[in-house]
Amino acid sequence: MSDQSVTYMDLRFHTPAEQKRKQRPKHTRIIDSPPSSPWLLTMILGLLCLALLVTTGVLGAKFLQASLQVRRQKEELLEKQAILKNFTQFEETLKNCTQQRDDLQANNREFSNVVNREGDKCSSCPEGWIQHRGKCYRFTHERSSWQKSQKYCSSQGSRLLRIENKEELDFINRLACFHWIGLFRTGAASSWMWEDGTAYSTDLLQVKKKEPGESCVLLNAGEASSYNCKQPYRCICMKRAD
Repeated sequence: MSDQSVTYMDLRFHTPAEQKRKQRPKHTRIIDSPPSSPWLLTMILGLLCLALLVTTGVLGAKFLQASLQVRRQKEELLEKQAILKNFTQFEETLKNCTQQRDDLQANNREFSNVVNREGDKCSSCPEGWIQHRGKCYRFTHERSSWQKSQKYCSSQGSRLLRIENKEELDFINRLACFHWIGLFRTGAASSWMWEDGTAYSTDLLQVKKKEPGESCVLLNAGEASSYNCKQPYRCICMKRAD
């Protein structure tokens, strides 16, 4: 009885199901998929937002750089247009002066005859001076500042031109081409006056202001304009005929 019991117990222990469970590898485990973590999704969204911010910043910087470049190009274009406009005006003025010079040379003999006819027959002017209505005028070729031109005229026993009447203005306008005259002011807020202290009359001559602060007058082709006194230009000296 005891032997049978043992045998029965052994057979029960070694049932096929039991054997099958024993034959299963010990290292085999069922691995379940881990549940999705909220922090991982948050990190991914954060990276996407960061990438979007960086892209927006780069595009914004490029847009700002392009805007500044366009602005600089626009300013340069405006400067070039202003320079071109000034050059065109200067070219036209130079052309007018050249024409006036040619007319002066062509009609020099005629002017001399007119001056001799209208001038004082008993008076005379130094060589290189033009006589008209009892006055002597010298149109210099050397270019100097207004102050140096004033000193030069003084060294010649004369002064910078002061225009006294319409007839004299018409005569001078035929010959003047960017010449200093004796009209000036002591400051931007001061009134214009002639070198000898005579008051300036707008009825005879209008002074056009080129830029604020310019205090000396150039006469060119019948137009008087304020210029920087330190700029070098020719001048007109005037004195009474002997």
